[in-house]
Amino acid sequence: MWHPAPFRDGGRPYVILSDDDHPFYGEEYVAIGVTTTERKRAVALTPETWDEGGSPKPSWASPWYILTVKHATISDRLGLITPETTNEIATKVAQLIGLDTSSE
Repeated sequence: MWHPAPFRDGGRPYVILSDDDHPFYGEEYVAIGVTTTERKRAVALTPETWDEGGSPKPSWASPWYILTVKHATISDRLGLITPETTNEIATKVAQLIGLDTSSE
């Protein structure tokens, strides 16, 4: 999805990690920023990571760039990433905030 970005003119793409179990689903979502700059710990969004659609440029999901976004501010759906990629991003977010995922 495309959404306005803090500290940047225009917007940027984001990966939505929320599903219908998330409180307020349909009104707001947990989202992870996507960048065209490769960084350590970022998750590559390659053509294989998309179930449908895709990114127009090589892109990486940045698990440290977490936002809650309102449904009304979202535009331009880019596609749907695979469940495996969603889990990889969510696991990296959890690790960055201190959850021990070593037993998974």
